[in-house]
Amino acid sequence: MRHPGRLGIPAGMSFRRPVVACACLVTLLRLPTGALAAPPAPTGVFLPGTQPGEGGIELGKVAQCRRCHNQTRNGDADPFFSWEATMMSQAARDPVFRSALAVANQDIPGVGEWCIRCHAPRGWLEGRSKAPDGALLTPEDMHGVSCEVCHHLVDPRSAEAAQHAKTVPPGLGSGMMVVDGENTVRGPYGDGRGAMPHNVMKGEFQASGELCGTCHNVSNPLAGADVRTLPPHAYGAIERTYSEWALSAFAQKGAEGTCQACHMPAVPGGGQASRFGSLQRPHFVSHAIVGGSSWAPRAVAAIFPAREVDPSALEWGAEQARQLLRRAARLELTVRGAGQVNVRVVNLTGHKLPTGYPEGRRAWVNARFLDVAGAVLAEVGRYGNTEARLKGKPVSVPTLLDPERTRVYQALPGLSPKQAARYRKKPGKSFHFVLNDVMVSDNRIPPEGFSNQAFATHLAAPVGATYADGQSWDDVPLTVPPGTARVEVRLYYQSVSWEYLRFLVEENRSDAWSDRLYQAWSETGQCAPEVMAEAALDLAAAPGPDAGAAPPAP
Repeated sequence: MRHPGRLGIPAGMSFRRPVVACACLVTLLRLPTGALAAPPAPTGVFLPGTQPGEGGIELGKVAQCRRCHNQTRNGDADPFFSWEATMMSQAARDPVFRSALAVANQDIPGVGEWCIRCHAPRGWLEGRSKAPDGALLTPEDMHGVSCEVCHHLVDPRSAEAAQHAKTVPPGLGSGMMVVDGENTVRGPYGDGRGAMPHNVMKGEFQASGELCGTCHNVSNPLAGADVRTLPPHAYGAIERTYSEWALSAFAQKGAEGTCQACHMPAVPGGGQASRFGSLQRPHFVSHAIVGGSSWAPRAVAAIFPAREVDPSALEWGAEQARQLLRRAARLELTVRGAGQVNVRVVNLTGHKLPTGYPEGRRAWVNARFLDVAGAVLAEVGRYGNTEARLKGKPVSVPTLLDPERTRVYQALPGLSPKQAARYRKKPGKSFHFVLNDVMVSDNRIPPEGFSNQAFATHLAAPVGATYADGQSWDDVPLTVPPGTARVEVRLYYQSVSWEYLRFLVEENRSDAWSDRLYQAWSETGQCAPEVMAEAALDLAAAPGPDAGAAPPAP
């Protein structure tokens, strides 16, 4: 059982999480908007959408939602339980976010107010982001992306948006929410029954991938020439998950291709939203809106007491993330020629593989070559411990041991020479996400329906890697050592690398959050990589290029 004050956190203290970048120098691609604006005064970041306090907005509390939407007959698909198990509900508690938030505020004072928009939207909408480090957030705000937030969102592209925001967003992204402040919950049905403390309204937006675009296309507002008129995808790329989906074939598949189709799976046989006289719905979805991190929920549970989070729900959520990863990719092995095999990594998702906030996130190909007795002759993509230093002290930590020999899929933002000189940093790859102004490298695998031209218009094109239009896979040739009888290949994913963790711990000079992050990381498996896909090939009976899987691209 967890206890107040664990990991040095005083009981009753509030907590939160942002996002950052990666590393590996290839070629610089300047974002087409020039250098960042001068550092603003604290809380000086303006973006369109419903503003704090606009229209007297006051969202309902999570405890009110729990009274009806918890302990339903839906099992693990219970609306409250499944939501509570995800990092959506923990977005303001995520220690990675809190650590990166501190670094961002050090780099540009006050910029953290912008990060709070998505990680603690209730607090932002009600005016408690004036302290950009999240110090004013209440226990209620700590529930992150709460029920009332998503179920009150209005499509910013609709005519209705002007009723709820004086400045309507020019596009989807960067937390530019338009929020209906009335006591009306929007969802897939508008004919709710039973004891309800609110009105209901059918909202098509809630069932669309565009809803997710509100926070899953992230652009640096300091890089936009005019954030009131420029759509977020046109400047300062930090994260482009929504654009990747919107420009993929998945966006053309209707309901089966939405973000919700994968991240909010339908419950077989349907279900009931409430335990008090709710209608049985033939189409009912789980609110287990998980991503790729199976480690972050465990880190949250290690830091926060059980009276604030449910450890069993978070462990369940971690398992849902593992299962999602297992559905995200496929490996195909073929003999390429004498002494070579080909590994084809196929992206099965509706976005890049991997996607999301780039800093610290990576996937890589691990291959082991075995002899007839099962002994390992060679291995690439090895993961294990190495000796390093942290704050000047020696530590033994796990990481990818041979990155120079391994196909690693990741995006590596960075600093141009001019930007680096301005902020007295080193040019090239960088984890300083609010300062970065170039994309050093991005070799992540595109989704089905990929178009180089379309992705370029959203600043999401590959950098330092080449993918043909329509290509949603990557081929990795491997040389087979003499004596090899069997090849075993795995695709690994890691949400927080040791290198990024070290950056956060050493760079954060503002608070103790990075120290807490490191302790939680040390106690919870050190964010060990997860297996996304695996395949094996016995060379004695191996298919050649003309058999089995499709042949490698020339």
